Amino acid sequence: MAYNKMAIAALVCAVLVPPFGILMGHIAWAQTGRTGQRGHGLALAALVIGYVELLVLCGIPIVALGF
Repeated sequence: MAYNKMAIAALVCAVLVPPFGILMGHIAWAQTGRTGQRGHGLALAALVIGYVELLVLCGIPIVALGF
């Protein structure tokens, strides 16, 4: 069985553009759970990477500037 294409795209987008990676990761997570396709772990990795990268890119500057 092939990997879910949305899960692969989500992982790539999570590294490049975290908000899109997070959105696509949630969609891929639901698809792989519903259809049983491979890629559940890729979707999870996209979510983790996307959320962590978003936190780093947005959270640290906010804390550093004292807001």
